[in-house]
Amino acid sequence: MKRVLLTIRDLVIAQILYMLPLAIGMAVNLALKGNFEFTFKHLTMVLFGIGGILTVCVFKKWGDVEMPKERKAPAMLYVWYSLFGGMLALLPIMFLLHGAEDDEIKINLAKQIEAVFFAPFAEEILCRYLMTHIIKRGSNTKAICIFTAVMTSLLWTLPHCYAAFTSARVLISGIIASMVYQKTGSLKLCIFSHAANNICVTLVMLFGRAYTSPLPLAITIIASVIITAGFVYEMAKLFRKDKNDEKPEIRVVPIMQ
Repeated sequence: MKRVLLTIRDLVIAQILYMLPLAIGMAVNLALKGNFEFTFKHLTMVLFGIGGILTVCVFKKWGDVEMPKERKAPAMLYVWYSLFGGMLALLPIMFLLHGAEDDEIKINLAKQIEAVFFAPFAEEILCRYLMTHIIKRGSNTKAICIFTAVMTSLLWTLPHCYAAFTSARVLISGIIASMVYQKTGSLKLCIFSHAANNICVTLVMLFGRAYTSPLPLAITIIASVIITAGFVYEMAKLFRKDKNDEKPEIRVVPIMQ
């Protein structure tokens, strides 16, 4: 019970600190312009990123939660997981855009730049880094790892609940990202994959009508199978390596010297 209460306390504190720069930005915007328009249009994810850094610094200095350092992941995993992140965006969005009229697809350039360059860092630092370690609190059992993956992904999905199909995609990609982060300890890996995903979202919004024709769709499906296989293979290598490292070294000692 004490562990649960401490976790709830830390999650509330993390959310307050994370949103503090945005709240200050909104207050300043309101004082200067009488509205929040500029903050919401141009600074939301930038201020969330600042909030994430602030929250990490506070928890590392005064918190009772273990906040481990960034670890290195295999180079090829960066390639395959980034491709996998981009692939997750393509087929669902093409499905949603299929049959849509061209004038229904509108692009807000400022929002797309924010989504590609700032949102991956701001969202991953909260959902993949802070929330993971606040919920786990140093524990690494299978049950805790699975629970952490589900909870962080549900929290990540909440702001994206604007379409059932898209929400399911976000939830699945969140669970995969949590598993990848817990296994590798590399936040950069998740940020790159998230950025690749958002880049592909932007591309499909720009060229979605062309992507829904048979040939590009077939090529994308084939590429998706190859990318998924490559990503699974790289993760399997990582699991095998860690499993072999856990095996105790067997030393043969001769009876007679």
